[in-house]
Amino acid sequence: MRIIDFHTHLDDRWFDAPLMNQHTYLAGLDKTRVERACVFTLMGFYEDCRAHNNKLLAQCAQHRNRLYPFITVDPKLGRASIEELGRCLATQSFFGIKFHPWVQAFAPSMVKDTLIEILKRAARHDLPVLFHDGTPPYSTTYQIASVARWVPDAKIILGHAGLADYTTAAAQLTRDIPNLYACLCGPRTADVQHIVQTAGPDKCLFGSDFGLSDWMIIPDRLDSILHANLDNDALEKILYTNAARLLHLI
Repeated sequence: MRIIDFHTHLDDRWFDAPLMNQHTYLAGLDKTRVERACVFTLMGFYEDCRAHNNKLLAQCAQHRNRLYPFITVDPKLGRASIEELGRCLATQSFFGIKFHPWVQAFAPSMVKDTLIEILKRAARHDLPVLFHDGTPPYSTTYQIASVARWVPDAKIILGHAGLADYTTAAAQLTRDIPNLYACLCGPRTADVQHIVQTAGPDKCLFGSDFGLSDWMIIPDRLDSILHANLDNDALEKILYTNAARLLHLI
């Protein structure tokens, strides 16, 4: 079965802790038969976004049909973040936008005007916007769902579908908000089953968080989906087709 991993990171370090290089990252995708992957920065959430957007783009450049880089900006910087977004969009080489409000230390309501402008631009370019969710105080699933309501034309993705404590909310909110999707990166088997049954298989995506930890996280995340008693049509949508549509691959 074809697989797109909608939630991975490619960076060589997390502060002073070394992470995998590009060769090891690609070997992990090969080992787990992941055909394509959305790729986010890690240190770019903490340091200069421009430098890390450039670095991510360079790392993905030789694998354009396999690795799909996402922009990150710091909305606390206001106009500067919108300018950096515009610079990245002008390259026509990014496939989405990633925010981590918990790590980037902003509540969406704190930067509402800036986020609305960013989401409007994302909607004009038809790029998905993935937010980390599932952790308070800045990234509850309810907070990210509110963002989806601000700009109904933008495609907003719950990066962890509620993670652990907010999975029931993720299921209901994804069902009720037309432009909200759930990336099943973290919920365990019973929660995955509930989210898919409630929100529908057309609104769910597979993600692993690979890159922050080694390749074994991919089969672990896959097991939560493969054991959720889903039919083959639902599995195909979750593991590949829904992501392919959001990335304009089909």
